[in-house]
Amino acid sequence: MKKKQVTNEQPEKKSALRVVIHSFFVVPLIIAIFAVLIFLVVRIITSEPNTAQDYLEDVKIGGSTKRWQGAFELSKILSNPDMVPKDDRFILEMISAFDYAANDRDSRVRQYLALAMGATKDSRYVPPLLASLDNPETEMIMASIHALGNIGDNGAVQPIINMLDHGEAKVRLQAVISLGKIGDKSSISFLKEMMADSEVNVRWDAAVALAKLENASGQRILLDLLNRNYLDSFPNIDETEQIQAMLVAIQVSPFIQDMELKKSLAQLKKDDPNLKIREAARKALTQFE
Repeated sequence: MKKKQVTNEQPEKKSALRVVIHSFFVVPLIIAIFAVLIFLVVRIITSEPNTAQDYLEDVKIGGSTKRWQGAFELSKILSNPDMVPKDDRFILEMISAFDYAANDRDSRVRQYLALAMGATKDSRYVPPLLASLDNPETEMIMASIHALGNIGDNGAVQPIINMLDHGEAKVRLQAVISLGKIGDKSSISFLKEMMADSEVNVRWDAAVALAKLENASGQRILLDLLNRNYLDSFPNIDETEQIQAMLVAIQVSPFIQDMELKKSLAQLKKDDPNLKIREAARKALTQFE
């Protein structure tokens, strides 16, 4: 009986196949991946961030999505004073893009451009923003009023006062807030009237705006805003909104140096469960005489 001969031919073939696969596919793939990674790292390191001019070009010549995104990025980047171009050419191009955007099917383009202009705090943008207050769209009016408030030019006071009788509560609210930012005392009598508005948020912010103008007419409302029991009576206001309302009232309280407000602040500093509220009250108390 013959013995069966053992051969290593099959394993040797498999081993050779592995070498071929490894040499011609795996190694080149790994090298290619590393090359791509190195390229991306170098690209990120050497690439320069977009400037305000770059985003303005997106608004002017970009597609529908590119336009509103460019305007949105402008509203963010121009809030940094170091990123705001000072040359007249950029100002004129911004105003031109803003005017042209009145015909854009996407209203967000013009709204974000308004916010971008307001972020610069440049009074050269006041005329086109005032002209846009005639827009029938509520969101556009709000964006323009917000921008005018940020710029703080007294020339916008009367046009914003004219918005205080607008049918939309959110427009009246934005008008009240912007008047408080501008800080022109000619608006005091109108802000006093807004403390009787049908919308509670308008009443609250009217009192805040008056305090910024060092007028104590809204003292009772501010005391309410420092009272958690009062805020709890509004079930549609969540904890975050409640804290924000209290923080705003705390920040403006020292402007009118009222002793009842000082007493409420001292109580908050001692007993309020929220650390931010206690710290804000502590800082506000240091501003009382």
